[in-house]
Amino acid sequence: MAHPLALIRAAGGLSPSEYARIVARNHAELGFGQMAARREKVHRWESGRTVPEPTAQLAMAHHHGVPAPEVHRLGWPHWLHLVIGDAVLLDQPYTAAGAALALNSALHLPKAPCPAALLLTGAALAAHLRTALVRATTDADRNPEGTGPRGTGPHDTSPHDTSPHGTGPSAEQLRWIGARTSTLERHESGTYLPTAALYGAAHAEHRLVVRLIGAHGHDGPSARRLFRFAARTALVCAWLSSALGEETRAERHNLTAVRAAAAAAEPDLAAVATARLAARHVVGGDPVDALALVRTARTVGTRPSPGTMTALHCTEALALARLGHAAGSARALDRAGKAASATPAAGDTPFGAAPFGATPFGAAPHRLTVTVARARSALLLGAPHEAEPHFRVLVDSLQAPPAGAPSPHTGSWLLDAVDAHLAVGDFGSAAVAVHRAVHVTGTLPPGLARQYRDRLSAHGREPAVRRALEFLRDTASHENSMTKSEVENGRDDAGARPIESADGDHE
Repeated sequence: MAHPLALIRAAGGLSPSEYARIVARNHAELGFGQMAARREKVHRWESGRTVPEPTAQLAMAHHHGVPAPEVHRLGWPHWLHLVIGDAVLLDQPYTAAGAALALNSALHLPKAPCPAALLLTGAALAAHLRTALVRATTDADRNPEGTGPRGTGPHDTSPHDTSPHGTGPSAEQLRWIGARTSTLERHESGTYLPTAALYGAAHAEHRLVVRLIGAHGHDGPSARRLFRFAARTALVCAWLSSALGEETRAERHNLTAVRAAAAAAEPDLAAVATARLAARHVVGGDPVDALALVRTARTVGTRPSPGTMTALHCTEALALARLGHAAGSARALDRAGKAASATPAAGDTPFGAAPFGATPFGAAPHRLTVTVARARSALLLGAPHEAEPHFRVLVDSLQAPPAGAPSPHTGSWLLDAVDAHLAVGDFGSAAVAVHRAVHVTGTLPPGLARQYRDRLSAHGREPAVRRALEFLRDTASHENSMTKSEVENGRDDAGARPIESADGDHE
């Protein structure tokens, strides 16, 4: 059997020499010192004759987006299996069987916070998307009975919803999966529930669907409906991962959603997945690919919801702002404002929700989405004074629980508000935004909390900022003590049986 490192290299199209150079470069950039970039080292690692030094492993993990705690927890070469999911995701053909394997591999993404790292960019991204969308549209043309808009048509609830010979999931089971998935999608638009708990629920539902695909096969109408549910639940997982500050995990979920949508022959669903992937590339610092993804999403779907249209315009505005195109960004924001005022068409569902938290039920959340996009665009264009008033609208709206539940992404929006306040020297307002983020979310997730601390640390001498940092530390300390108590209470009398994590895996 091939060594996992060899599989990873092959998936990335890297020779041993190229991989050795990447590891050596990361080793130096991470402050571990110089390291010889020799292909012989890679050969010895892959043959099992030698084990890389701990710092070399951390340099590899940095390249693959695997957090250091996972490297220490799993050890060599076991932590590489966290990356093999990426290899399977990239290597499998765009067939139903390939989608099933890719979905299964993505069930085991890192649990600890990861450094942001985009898996697919440039020509490789374009090739994958082109293949997926051709598959989705071609198969949809061959099966014109299909489904309703965005995968919520009659086949999702048909009383005859079973696979041939009665071997697939029952109609009752599919109806309940559909009901739970729709409920999760509604929380994308706004929720009072902790985002981490929602992610656990969404991932559990996604895991159930993927395992049903594995158990009942990937051919036939029943399989298509399961792939549709897999795409929808993967999109929820991606959306919530991003809200938790886990962009690396979010992109992986998003890419599996594209594959599942292609296997389900759902071009509208593939368009939503592509739109959300564009948002991930904006956050990941890849505006050129983000603009290409926006253009692709606009050409694939047949009837995008106002939420999706608003989000596409906002994504375009942010990508153009990252590129320094102020006029183009302003025009895209104007188009977003018009889309935000549009009346939702009959049948629009939360499944068409915008990847910036807008909801298709009513225009007010759409307008808040545009307000936040205006603020973020100004910040990216180096104009924090212009961004600050827009962020104040957001911060002031959260003094008390609003009539409509806040977006799960409120914590990341307020992080940008902190950036704007710090940039203009308004440290008191930055501290207020930090407190509001904790109060709205209940507890800042680790990935997001780390980003808040990183932003604030540079201004730690300011009294208001110092108090905000202490507040974050106290909150984290309280949460850690609660978690430790829950873990201890979750063991049996002998103390030997660990509690089950949100992912269903034992720690």
